Amino acid sequence: MLEFEKWLARVLLLNSALALGVSLGLLGEPLSGTGLHLVFGAALLGFLSAVLSLKRWLPGVWGGALYYLLQVASYFPFDGSASFSVKAGVSIGLVLRFPNAVVVLNMVALLLLAATMAVLVWRPRTKLSN
Repeated sequence: MLEFEKWLARVLLLNSALALGVSLGLLGEPLSGTGLHLVFGAALLGFLSAVLSLKRWLPGVWGGALYYLLQVASYFPFDGSASFSVKAGVSIGLVLRFPNAVVVLNMVALLLLAATMAVLVWRPRTKLSN
């Protein structure tokens, strides 16, 4: 399980590095406004969490879970009111269309969030057995 945890930290590092590249305008179209601040903040959270996870510090794993949780769902209402979307890193979405809005579930973030939560459940058990 230790190798899986390292792999997950490396994926988080790559995913957040891509998001940092997007937020800094190095990859894709430059972002502006609140979208820029949200993506940059999420990318920085992911990058710092990945570094801490590679050092096997538990707050890094929690930060990774928060990084993926921010990306799981995006909400776009039809009436033009406030929307929510943090698309940092890799995204494959499942689009759910409702009468008043569209909700997009990021399946990659959901899968990586589940894997991160598995590490969080597994880690305290291994500390007790050692």
